[in-house]
This record gives sequence, structure tokens and C-alpha cells, in this order.
Amino acid sequence: MKQQRLWFGVILACTVIGLMLSRYWYAHHVMASAEAAARQRLVVALERALPPLNTTVPVNLNCAIATPVISLAHVQQLGRHRPRERWALAHASNYGDRVTVDVHGNPTNHLLLVVLHETVYSAASAVDYFQTYHERDEDQASYHAIITRSGEIFYTVPAHKRAYGAGNSAFQGEQVQTNLRIAASVNNFAYHISLETPLDGQNANLSHSGYTEAQYRSLAWLVSRTQVPWQRITTHAAVDLGGERADPRSFDWQRFAQYWQPYHRLQQHYCAMLANRQLPARESNAS
Repeated sequence: MKQQRLWFGVILACTVIGLMLSRYWYAHHVMASAEAAARQRLVVALERALPPLNTTVPVNLNCAIATPVISLAHVQQLGRHRPRERWALAHASNYGDRVTVDVHGNPTNHLLLVVLHETVYSAASAVDYFQTYHERDEDQASYHAIITRSGEIFYTVPAHKRAYGAGNSAFQGEQVQTNLRIAASVNNFAYHISLETPLDGQNANLSHSGYTEAQYRSLAWLVSRTQVPWQRITTHAAVDLGGERADPRSFDWQRFAQYWQPYHRLQQHYCAMLANRQLPARESNAS
């Protein structure tokens, strides 16, 4: 009888322990599933808020191991400010391929550079010029994107192609020569973005009334999509070696930074998730 009671006690204890372990495992499984689902929602929101541009030019993201926690609501809020976008493709004579070696056979391995411009005249006039066939090399020109006064973005050259936005140019000594008849430039590793100029800037003056809040917001969103660090965002005036360019005139770097920084934090959070291998398996890319 005592032996039966002993075995009964052992069985009862094992049953209780088994039930406790099962409840613990179930609770842990439910929590892990909930965390994975939350990460999935955050990843989708991040990719929709800032879909990266496919430039074919390397970008050094310097992903941090840890970054401040960002909420799904905050990501979704920033994602709601996505600007209106449309294509206005330039004529093929006004852009070319990004090359992997220059005209002298040297490899081109520069990191992506963002170069800011302004149209001087209307966005429509710039689009019209880019869509016109130009036979002479000296007349060929284009940007990758133009941002109108209302903040709408016109894409004129695909990101993986080489726009002709800055001839005879260099960034901290970096340049690539792709044509023996044309001076070396930053075009092979640059992403060119132009802001539509206000009416009072349709002249050769050194300043004008500036750009709209909508333009700064759209510019910050688009620049963030390139994933370049702040140190590789520059202007046409800064890279021009001929001393003839002043654009974008009256550009307010502080206002631009105020819009750019929140999007940059989104990228840093996404990078941290990559560095920590916290991203769940994806069946398809977010649109």
C-alpha cells in the first residue's frame, strides 16, 4: 500500500510538473509568435515608408548593433507623408549606363553620392529639355528626379542609370571619366535630385525666396531612400570644378535636416534589426 501511494505521488508530481512545463512552453511559444508577428509588421511598415532605391552603386550603411526603439505607430505616421510620384522619362540621349571601369581601365568603386540641384526655370521646362533628343555631348543633361513646388516627384532617369547632372566635377577628389571627350565627373556614382526654383529665382542672382516645406519634406524622404549618410549629401555648387554653378541657391540645410533626421532614424532601426538578425523570413517584398 505504501509503495502504491509512493508511486501515485510520483506520478502526480510528474503530471503537475509536466503541466507546468507545458503551460510555460505554451506561454513562451505564444509570446515568441507575438514578437515575431510584431517584427514582421514593423519590417513591412519600414519597407513601405522608405523603399530603398536600386542604384547599383554600393552604399555603406554602417549598421549599428543597437539603436533606440521605434514604434510601429511612428513608422506608419512617417509613411503617411509619402509624396506623390510619377515618371517623366528622359530621352535616351540624355543619360547612360553606370560603368564598372573608367576610360582608362581603372575600376570604379565609389560609394553613392547625392547631389542637389535646382531647375532655375520650371520643372516642366526641365522635363521638356530632358525628353528632347540631343546629339551633341555638350547639350546632353538630366537629373534622376525633380521635386516640384508642391512636393511632387518626377523621376526622369532610373536610379541604376547614370544621369548627366554635373560635368567637370569631383567630390573630395572622387570622379570618374567615362568619355575621352568629356571631363571627369561624379555622375557615375551620383544620384542627382533637383528642386523646382521659385519664380523670383528665374535669373542669375545668387539667391531667391527659397523652397517650400513640401519640397524639403519630399527631398528628405527621397534622399533617405538612397540610404547615403549625411556626409555624402552635397550640392552642384560644391562639386563643380568650373566655378560656374551656385545651385541650389538659398538652400536651408537646417530645415532639410529636420525632415531628414526622422527618416534616417528609421533606417538606423532597420539596420540594427539586420545587424541583430531579427528580421523574420520574407515570402515576398513589400511594395
